[in-house]
Amino acid sequence: MMKETWKIATWEIMRNLRNKQFLIGLLLTPALIALFAVLPALLDRWNQPAPSEYYVVDKIDAFHFFAESPSPSVSFLEYTDDLANINEDVQENKLAGYFILDEEFLETGEIEVVLNNRMSEGENIIRTLLSSVLQYYRIQQTNIDTNTLVYVTAPAIVHTVSIDQDDDAFLYKIVVAVAYMILIFYLVFASGSMLMYSALQERRDRMAEVVLSSIGAQQLMQGKIIGHFILGIIQLAFWLLLGIPALIYFVDFPVWEAITQSNVVVPIFYALLGYLLFSALFVGMGATMEDIQSAGNSQGLVIMIPMMGLFFIGPVISNPDGLISQLASIFPLTSPIIMVLRAAITDVGLWEFILSGILLILATILIVKASAKIFRIGMLMYGKNADLREIIRWLRYKDV
Repeated sequence: MMKETWKIATWEIMRNLRNKQFLIGLLLTPALIALFAVLPALLDRWNQPAPSEYYVVDKIDAFHFFAESPSPSVSFLEYTDDLANINEDVQENKLAGYFILDEEFLETGEIEVVLNNRMSEGENIIRTLLSSVLQYYRIQQTNIDTNTLVYVTAPAIVHTVSIDQDDDAFLYKIVVAVAYMILIFYLVFASGSMLMYSALQERRDRMAEVVLSSIGAQQLMQGKIIGHFILGIIQLAFWLLLGIPALIYFVDFPVWEAITQSNVVVPIFYALLGYLLFSALFVGMGATMEDIQSAGNSQGLVIMIPMMGLFFIGPVISNPDGLISQLASIFPLTSPIIMVLRAAITDVGLWEFILSGILLILATILIVKASAKIFRIGMLMYGKNADLREIIRWLRYKDV
């Protein structure tokens, strides 16, 4: 039985490796990732804010607070001419705006900043400097010692320290868990989509009639899943060979240390079973579709199943030992994501690992068998898409 499975897997691998679209995607995807990763940084560097100058009408001898701006793009000029002409001078000299420092501002703490352009930069800087002026003069008026005020109003500085692990090890676990989630989602979605369209194409071209006459449906489906899984691993390995050196060079983060200090057994176990479970769903769904349009409409529904784990990320982060987190890490459709995340955040009990693993294995076996039955019947039926009622009827058929 395994011989036939590996024949199908090898055929799927070689067929796709000779496919120009697969090779183009293999090379184009890292280029697009690099583009989207580097382009925002370049745009942010190129998109320097335009210099903004403001007039300051100083009636309380406080312009020295604005003489040296904390931002090179925002500056202040003291206005000493007639106030009746200030609006014209702002527009003529293309300044960003102006404001008036007077006794009323010190009493009320309120001030109007007149802008020449609503999109002008510097609002936060102006607010910070005006607050410094207001605090300084009010301290002077109340005769409060500045050093005493700073000492009394200083906020508490809290350093959190873990009893059983250092902060670096905790950070490494989180980074590895997040990287795992990204990789498993890619494997499921990329390979799952390929599996669905592969099953659809074989059904449409009526190749299944010939193939299923010499090999069992379960062996055929297992071969297709294994083949596309290996294709996904080839893609990931190629991209990691390019990406890890780039991360080491451009990012100040100990990549290898994070990998070696993290427990990679848990992610690997849940990645393999999670991939088998979700891939079986994609294959079974592809066998029920008659055309590409139907597959495209149904693909969104199938994609929502592996994404169910994302709904529980918030509760897991806020309360990793809570009931919701425990249930989500045991439920087979969410455990491939949630259990790995929980294991990185908190100490998960051994019984939870055992129960979660057993349920995931059982669910994978059941879904693979059910998808194999749907695959066997659906591949031999033509002319229509199977609805939910018909799929349930297929599952009730007894194997001959």
